[in-house]
Amino acid sequence: MDKKRAWFIAILFFSGLCLTLYPFVSNLIAQSHASQAIAAYDEQVAEMDQEQIDAAKEAVRKYNEQLNAAVEASAMQGEDGISYLDLVDVGESIGFIEIPKIDVYLPIYSGTNEDVLQKGVGHLAESSYPIGGTSTHSVLTGHRGLPSAVLFTDLDKLEEGDVFYLHVLDEVLAYKVDQIKVVLPEETQDIGIVEGKDYCTLVTCTPYAINTHRLLVRGERTEYIPPEELAEQNAVHEVQSQTITKRIVDVWPWLVVSLLIVAGVEGSIFLLIVKRQRSYGDVREKRKKGKRSSRSCNKTRRKK
Repeated sequence: MDKKRAWFIAILFFSGLCLTLYPFVSNLIAQSHASQAIAAYDEQVAEMDQEQIDAAKEAVRKYNEQLNAAVEASAMQGEDGISYLDLVDVGESIGFIEIPKIDVYLPIYSGTNEDVLQKGVGHLAESSYPIGGTSTHSVLTGHRGLPSAVLFTDLDKLEEGDVFYLHVLDEVLAYKVDQIKVVLPEETQDIGIVEGKDYCTLVTCTPYAINTHRLLVRGERTEYIPPEELAEQNAVHEVQSQTITKRIVDVWPWLVVSLLIVAGVEGSIFLLIVKRQRSYGDVREKRKKGKRSSRSCNKTRRKK
């Protein structure tokens, strides 16, 4: 009886431990798979010569131009079954996304089916291929709140001005967040192409675990600054900030002393004015008393 109870307690404890560790372990596995997919993509791009890369870029730009001309993505599917993806043969993924603020580093896959969204970020086929360019709008979708992977769980922490990056072929495209919206699933006007603009919108479900709406985080193309240059700029800004702070600290005691001196001088002037007014008042009062006394004396003399 005691052995059965001991086994039951052990199994119960082990089951609870497994349930507790499952999200952590599964997320580690998902991150490992994502890292492998990104490494495979980088390796395949590195094996391509410049002519192949240029041809791939030209193919997807033509696709984007046709899409911009209101040609449906399905029209790119020919009778031989070749889709736009076959024009860019770089393996399973088509690139990867980096969002420094929320520590996201995920592969981008074609399509938005469940298999894709379980392991990374999906590219909405009806949107521009994520290669950038005037009058393009790429839409990337990701799950939120999966127990097995983080993915876009923290997308709601992004704010206007934050930057995310798309690594596609041999380019790094930087996008600065300029609009954040919550819409209904059927409201798609905010993911359309805008003439003259280069946009990328990140989409996930919201509210967390309820998923009745869609969170749209749109970024507009901005200049890409390599990490080393960005680090140098941040270092310069930090030095400038420290210099300004040091100057304020150095000047502060003298500023306080100056303010005290000014306050002392102004206080002295004020007291002097008050003192003079009082003295002047006393003199006037004495004169009045003197006049009253002289009048009394005159009246007395007249009576006599």
